[in-house]
Amino acid sequence: MNQDKKEEISSPRLWIKRVVLFASPEKGEDPIRDIYFHRGLNIVWGVELPDDAGTNGAHPVTLLGHSVGKTILCRLIRYCLGESTFGNPGVMSRIKYVFPKGWVGMELTLDGQDWVVVKPIGLSGDSKAARATTVENIFYRDSSVNEYRQFNDHLQNAMLSMLKTNAPPNTDKPYEWRQLLAWLARDQEARFQSLHDWRSPRSGAEKLKFEKPKKEHALYLIRLILDLVQDNELKLARELAGSERELKLKEDHLAELRRAPQYSFNEQGNALKRFLGLSSENALNADKYNLTSPVFTALTKIKGNISRFQDEIEAIDRKISQKRIWLASYDEQRHVFLAVISATQEGTESREKGEPEDDTIQKLRKLCGRDCIYGDVPFLQCSYVKGRLEQADKIIDLRKAREDKRVATVTEKRLSTIEQQRKDHDQIVALLNELRQKLNKDIAEKRRKEIELAGYREKLQRLDNLLEQFQKALDLLEGRTPNTELQQETVKVNDLRESIEGQKKKLLKTQEANKYRLKAIGEVYDGLIKAALSDTYSGALRMPKGELRFDIEEEAGLTGEAVETLALVLADVAAMICSCKGIGHHPRFLLHDSPREADLDRHIYDRYLRSMWELTNEYGGQEQAPFQYIVTTTSRPPDELESAICQRLKAHPQSKMLFGRLLKNPPLKKQISMFDQSGEAE
Repeated sequence: MNQDKKEEISSPRLWIKRVVLFASPEKGEDPIRDIYFHRGLNIVWGVELPDDAGTNGAHPVTLLGHSVGKTILCRLIRYCLGESTFGNPGVMSRIKYVFPKGWVGMELTLDGQDWVVVKPIGLSGDSKAARATTVENIFYRDSSVNEYRQFNDHLQNAMLSMLKTNAPPNTDKPYEWRQLLAWLARDQEARFQSLHDWRSPRSGAEKLKFEKPKKEHALYLIRLILDLVQDNELKLARELAGSERELKLKEDHLAELRRAPQYSFNEQGNALKRFLGLSSENALNADKYNLTSPVFTALTKIKGNISRFQDEIEAIDRKISQKRIWLASYDEQRHVFLAVISATQEGTESREKGEPEDDTIQKLRKLCGRDCIYGDVPFLQCSYVKGRLEQADKIIDLRKAREDKRVATVTEKRLSTIEQQRKDHDQIVALLNELRQKLNKDIAEKRRKEIELAGYREKLQRLDNLLEQFQKALDLLEGRTPNTELQQETVKVNDLRESIEGQKKKLLKTQEANKYRLKAIGEVYDGLIKAALSDTYSGALRMPKGELRFDIEEEAGLTGEAVETLALVLADVAAMICSCKGIGHHPRFLLHDSPREADLDRHIYDRYLRSMWELTNEYGGQEQAPFQYIVTTTSRPPDELESAICQRLKAHPQSKMLFGRLLKNPPLKKQISMFDQSGEAE
């Protein structure tokens, strides 16, 4: 650990000399516990009981080296340094019950000034502070000269005033001393989860109240302490913060402008959901080209039905056309049959009229009623005429008989033909009627399908209209509709976002100027890693995108949660040691509550403690070391670290516990009285 110490600092900016617990200082009794601390490494050891402890019922084996007061001591130190609580509600209620008039006092040096602070751990009392006195004497000082407010102000100013800025660049709220204290004295419950996780909800400690996510503002505080924020970067960061604040205002204004379009968009979306059969709670994917979208499914189904009905109607049209051709053919045949029947019937009727008489006979018959000019007698009395007429009548009768017989035969044949022709005609008519019925059925089916097709076309048109209205509402909401205030403000916001991305890139490039300081801090960290592990391991510090990463790099062997914890523990130590070398503004005070992970090998943990002791000695020993490092542990420290142990705590006898006794729970009624109506500890 032969570090270059040409810029060494002479003393810690903050270090604790003494912590005292009183049951009731007014009675002038001896303190319950009086613990002296020195510079450099200080070990508070929770001594484990022997393996056979409890076999005879003599020892409370469940406590072992735990629950003896190590964490409470750490919380009391934090309490004296400005925190408002000294444990979770259960712990505080037990202490208040057992020591209703109890106090804790601390003597410390703060930026070269000696201070004393005392705070109540019982049911009541006002915190007190004074300079250049002792814990015992402060209780007898005039209350009018209480300097507790000045003490807190001095803590805030002394620990944070040397930073390049007192607040993150993206907020006007300054850092508080309690936030830095959270890094210097992590919750045991946080278990060194990450470089920036310092407090656990289970610890009952106050929330740190970072405005931005704690990762961003906590890491920025670490960078400020390590002096990893340069002037140019700070200027760019402030400009970026200004742009981000402007963006926030514009985004808020944009949100106001989007309220009406948002309502319209929601209404259009709900209408589209109802059309698609979705509930209002369902998410809507309105991308009609996305195979998983319900819109794509609906469009595919509707268009498929339209195509199907068009094909079916075309098929029916072909059937109707064919039937109409057949109908025309059958109707033509019917007309042919009617013409043939008519002609046959007329021929038969003309035959039934008989043969016409001889012209001579007709002339003779016309002479009836006249007188013969030659015989001066009526013609019908003339023997010649009478003879001729009688002879003609006989001939006619004979002919008529023959003709009647012939005509009867012909007529019978013609009537038979007409009857057959009529039957054929009736058959054609029946076919025509059947064909017309089928044709009418096809026409009706076509009409039904045309109605359904029109319904699907209307449905498609409605869906297209809903999609169009939905897209219009979306375009308006997202500022794509031209010549609207929303569109103009959206353009401005997008331009500002693009500008901010450019500022971020420029800021990251500027941060590269920290590489020399990163290298110096990394060398300190690497030396600590090698001292705690071996030369086969190395420590690396990186700052990707403005963050900080302390990593242990290895050739083989050590991995897992234990390594991650050790990497963070030594990262905290490296920040403190860098301040001893003039790098950064760390107060050179550090408090780690039981930093050993259960699976961290014992000999590695011992090497780690030895390396901290070596640092103490290299920097002048317990009286001269420019840092103070307090560690609580249940693991037995190496024998050569005996003088580093400032307090041993044991579960048995009870007098060896921090408060000299078990802290019992108050009776239920009294326990309730210690909480206000909200259920929180006083």
